Order: sequence, then structure tokens, then C-alpha cells
Amino acid sequence: MPFSSPPDLKDDGPELAVLAAKYCRLPHPNVVRQFDGAVFPTIRDQKHRMTLDTDKKLMRDDNVTAKWALFWSHGYTQTYHPKGWTVAHVWAAPKDPDAYSNLANLCLMPECLGSLSDKMGPLGPYLKYHALSVYGWSLASTEAPAKPKNFDDVTWTYFKEFDESVNFIHSRLKALDNQRVRLLRPLMGIADAE
Repeated sequence: MPFSSPPDLKDDGPELAVLAAKYCRLPHPNVVRQFDGAVFPTIRDQKHRMTLDTDKKLMRDDNVTAKWALFWSHGYTQTYHPKGWTVAHVWAAPKDPDAYSNLANLCLMPECLGSLSDKMGPLGPYLKYHALSVYGWSLASTEAPAKPKNFDDVTWTYFKEFDESVNFIHSRLKALDNQRVRLLRPLMGIADAE
């Protein structure tokens, strides 16, 4: 029997979303509310990473600042990538400084589930609607997402609430002394460490 095309996962979106969501970790809603937009003034630009755009007052970076935003805002001091996990963006908007390190646009998920949120993956519409319905945020350059089928059947898993997110991030930027931190401090109005 010849091999035919695999089934269209779009039909399995609701079931996959219910399954995947319990293994993903989303920012706690009360932590997201502590920020007025993005955590860091950064965009993704792998080719020019670790450089400043002084006109736009932002830093070009790789995924490090998005990862720091997610972990540090919840009180975790780590700077490294956790093995077996990926920090995913809900909307693919790497050049949008309002979205790139915005907690409402970030999710931690097992690497093996990452493709479910990529491009047209079946988890994407659920994550986008979640960001709108729980955080009150969606990508400004797009229409508000529609509520996906069986959205109310999905149980979301959040990081633990952390009340001192902004102060903790500032303390991390003062405590560390690497090139990325030295570029971020003036953009965030933080004096250089002594």
C-alpha cells in the first residue's frame, strides 16, 4: 500500500491543545500585569545581535532577553537555557519591540511540543486567544484572534506568582556584568554596577 499524505492536524487542534497546554508553562497573569508592555527594549536580530539601535532605543539580540524576561519576572535567577525546554513566542514578531520580550507573548514548553506552536501549528490559535482573554494583549499589527473551538476545555498551567518582578529584574541587571547587561542598563535607566 503506497504512503499517502499525513492527516491534517488542524482537525485535531482542540485535542492537541488540551494535551499540550498542561505541559506548557505560561507567565502568571499577575506577573504580566506588573509590566506595561515588553520587559526589555529588544528585538531579535541574530546577524547584528548585541548591538544597539540608538534611534529606536533598543538592543538587537537573540533569544536570551526573551528567556531572561520569562524566568527573571518569576524570580528565577538562571541565565542558561533549561535542557529539554524551549521558550516560544506566541506571535512570530521578532522585529516588534513591543512583542519580543512581552510576557504575554512568551511560553515555556517542552522541546518535543514546540512544533505545535510554530507557524501554523494547532496550538498557536489557542495561545493567541489565551493571551487576549487572560492578559488582555494581542499583537497590535494583527486582528484580535478569534476564540478557537473547545478553548474552554483547555486547562492552562502557569508559573508561580511572584510579586517583585520589576525590582528583581533590575537587581539581576545590577548584579550581572556581561556585555548584554551593560548594553541593557542605560536603555532601562539603570546605572552601571560599581
